[in-house]
Amino acid sequence: DNDQDNVVIFKLQQANNSWNIKELTRISPPQAQPDTVCLFNNKDNNTVSAFVPDVRGLITETVIYDTSNNETINVSMREFAGVSEAAGCAVSEQSNTLFVSEGEVGIWSINANAESQADKKPIALVAPFGSLNSEIGALFTSTDGTLWFTSTHDNTIYAYNPVTKSINNWQLNGNLALESVAVKYTANNKAIAVLYNDETGAYTQSTIPATPVKNAGKNTVKKLTHIHASAQTTPVQAFGDAADDPAIWVNSSNPAKSLILGTDKRRGLMVYNLQGWLEQSIEIGRLNNVDVRQYPSIKNSTNTLITASNRTNNSISVLTVDNNEVKHLNDIATNLSEIYGMCMYSSATGNYVFVNDKSGLYQQYKLSESGDKVTGKLVREFNLPSQPEGCSADDARGELFAGEEDAGIWYIGAEPTADNTPVMLQGINEQLVDDVEGMEIYHGTNARYLVVSSQGDDSYVLYKISNNNQDVKTPSLEFAGKFNIVSDLANGLDGASETDGLTVTSKALPGYPEGILVVQDGYNRLPQQPQNFKIIDWREVKKAIK
Repeated sequence: DNDQDNVVIFKLQQANNSWNIKELTRISPPQAQPDTVCLFNNKDNNTVSAFVPDVRGLITETVIYDTSNNETINVSMREFAGVSEAAGCAVSEQSNTLFVSEGEVGIWSINANAESQADKKPIALVAPFGSLNSEIGALFTSTDGTLWFTSTHDNTIYAYNPVTKSINNWQLNGNLALESVAVKYTANNKAIAVLYNDETGAYTQSTIPATPVKNAGKNTVKKLTHIHASAQTTPVQAFGDAADDPAIWVNSSNPAKSLILGTDKRRGLMVYNLQGWLEQSIEIGRLNNVDVRQYPSIKNSTNTLITASNRTNNSISVLTVDNNEVKHLNDIATNLSEIYGMCMYSSATGNYVFVNDKSGLYQQYKLSESGDKVTGKLVREFNLPSQPEGCSADDARGELFAGEEDAGIWYIGAEPTADNTPVMLQGINEQLVDDVEGMEIYHGTNARYLVVSSQGDDSYVLYKISNNNQDVKTPSLEFAGKFNIVSDLANGLDGASETDGLTVTSKALPGYPEGILVVQDGYNRLPQQPQNFKIIDWREVKKAIK
């Protein structure tokens, strides 16, 4: 509705052999006239979204319908860069792809999933950049995922095949100014195309030889369980790649006052309560990963040591908790050239920190307390073939699990006297998609699970850790489930994606009798904000365990 500078969403209903149209809602881009609109039926979270490119060159996504409850809503999801003058848009639900046409330039594809980066990729360009004639008009996607469009100046219908990335075309007779097209497949390898002629203002119909694209659907190998977050933290201070790795400090005397720690790799350590509200901001450098140990052998008021890899000084930052406040004690220097990931390990022989750099080198430091200061002694080194980051240690069993971003999950003994040769337990595959990022062990009543961020497909993999063979000390990983975190409109929580770090505890917390999972969210939506961390009830995660 250009008179009102908004988009009108209608519902088409059939009653008594007749059709009627009912207005559902309106969307108004901020101080901007909309160029076009297209709808996306998101089956992952049972919603319908409207994408609205506008004259600012931006695209807004608004959730307009909850299909699970048959309820009209109007919730802003995100806003991202589009094109200067959008002629049309359409969404392929088979591949979750948003297509946008720019009349004098061509057609662009963008990931329609809100939990993703909205990068534009050209798929068909107008001369001299490509082979198409201008102007490209409106877009249409058929049930097989094929993208259909027309060129105003050459009487041609085009079809973009999403599998082969090729374009077919059909030249029509007559002097037509084709503005838009809609297509339906029929029998005998035919399709009916209904076209709008901009010169006459009339619709015309043509039958063309066309068959549906085969194998255009989503990859069915990955069976995902969709779960929801229960809460989220205050966003970090600014947009960009900042939030990275969380850890949990459990207040044993008053679990309601437990804390969630989260690194901001531009500023330092953020401290949140269990509701996700920011309690402290400790700006001590570019912290990447953080971990916590709580044992009576740690000689301070809360028996707590917190360590974090500090990329500002290539050091290990040491902190503790005193009177429910996190305090920075000191830093331990390392000789790593580019410190990256880290995790902690504790045993009868002491408290340790594993740190790594981008070369694949791991160093193990033994921590020693002296009053309010903590020192570290390098006691061991070993290597992974390429860049690692996330790792997790089982204190009771002396096991260390370490991720190699482009390769998979390794095991090595965690004691400083253990063998220095890592063993590959799990390579990347259709379930574990690189980068392999954060990981942590959940200690259940009857089983241990390694939770791993499968960053390449915005999901998480569960592996059951087994030590069945008494003759072999090396544990094994058994695939136990795969899940992603999707938006919960009823509670105003978006999903999580492109997760770097994660952590988990099986300790009972208020409202979470079996503990929580905390993950970094690379794209914070509903509405669009800087990155944050999502808090998930472990009972939700259990839904994915096979």
